[in-house]
Amino acid sequence: MVAFLRRKGARVTQARRAVFDAAMSRHDHFRADELASELVHGPNRVSRGTIYRTLALLVEAGFVRAIRDSDMHYHYEHVYGHSRHEHLICEECGAFIEFRAPEIGDIIREQCGKHGFREISHRISVLGVCRLCAAKRKQAG
Repeated sequence: MVAFLRRKGARVTQARRAVFDAAMSRHDHFRADELASELVHGPNRVSRGTIYRTLALLVEAGFVRAIRDSDMHYHYEHVYGHSRHEHLICEECGAFIEFRAPEIGDIIREQCGKHGFREISHRISVLGVCRLCAAKRKQAG
């Protein structure tokens, strides 16, 4: 992170380090406001604005990925050191289900080559209803 910030001409601050450490220590799909609730109190307090701006920098640097749900809210997950995966998102309970399908990346690379398109990144999120919510629907109906 330090090298990335310096390349951008951005300052390396204690607050940005705190956001980086907090984001990298999470192993879930978290929202910025959830991270903020952890960091806005206590001795190493970080402002909400700094949290949002730092998350944007972490996404740009490739340490964190932003995923939008059906309500257009962003969720974040750290991806540094993790294999590529995609998401199934339940529109009823909000569950994120991760799945790996390397062939999706192969298709994207093939199509990019075919169209002379240079991929920067891709995100695939499938919105639907998870098994548990579908079973609840079936029981209720």
